Amino acid sequence: MNPILKKSIGIITGIVIGFVFIFSAISKLPTLEQFGWTIVETTHMSWALAEWGARLLIGIELLIGVFFVFRLYVKKYTIPASIFLLITFTIYLFMVLKTQGNDGNCGCFGEVITMTPIQSIIKNVALILLIVFLYFFTFEWEFKQKKNLSFALCIFTLITPFLWSPPESIYINEKEKELNQPIPLSILYQSENNPPPQVELRKGKHVLLFLSLTCKYCKKAAKRVRIMKEQHPEIPFYAILNGESSDLETFMRETRMSNIPYSMFNGADEYTQMSGGYTLPSIKWVQDTTVIKEPNYITLNENEIIQWLKENK
Repeated sequence: MNPILKKSIGIITGIVIGFVFIFSAISKLPTLEQFGWTIVETTHMSWALAEWGARLLIGIELLIGVFFVFRLYVKKYTIPASIFLLITFTIYLFMVLKTQGNDGNCGCFGEVITMTPIQSIIKNVALILLIVFLYFFTFEWEFKQKKNLSFALCIFTLITPFLWSPPESIYINEKEKELNQPIPLSILYQSENNPPPQVELRKGKHVLLFLSLTCKYCKKAAKRVRIMKEQHPEIPFYAILNGESSDLETFMRETRMSNIPYSMFNGADEYTQMSGGYTLPSIKWVQDTTVIKEPNYITLNENEIIQWLKENK
């Protein structure tokens, strides 16, 4: 083959592959938090380890894409690393298929391009074949500052996801103080316009979730709690949802919170009396009609809840 043609094929193919990796990494950044949560759900990894692992994977994906574009150590490191990463993602997608089925977006391109797990698996296989093809057409660019540039790109790409969205575990959160404040749960059972819960929430221990159907942070809280419930069915979560009934289907589809019992409740004044204000989501550890603690959805810890449930038994 003509050397110029061969080199041109190698350059174009490398740039195409590189931009796929770069686009895939960048598109995940806005939903990075939820990518980590999906890792928890599919692998049962700890929350802290998953959020660090999610950022590291995206950083590696970005690094590989940049190395393909700049033709840095393509045969020696970039091609083997890219195939290994694609195989890792494909195994992960099979785990998603097993736990969640083929419905919804796998998150491989964040929310920018919606793909089911099967579609993404096909994409990964096609990309692997294209990388193997590139192996026979690739060449290296040699220049004096190659090592220095490569090192700088490694640092920049690997830390980018951590700078974009620092892991929550790096923040030192003070342990929530015990509040021992009353909560007027009788409102739930005395309302003329809202059906009462099928569960008696005024007795025993419950973790109550006050969520709005249209609040994005409430949806994040619902997703996190749903994963906790899947892994710890013994935790007595109960959601009190506020909003139009027409928004309920969308909320449930996006959060998949079908494993959490819930009640709809509308009436702003009464709802805020129970939730403690207008800021949602509001999460409360409740014993009888007393609020013990109020963690946020990030600091909510299933092990602490389980320990609390065992107390005074």
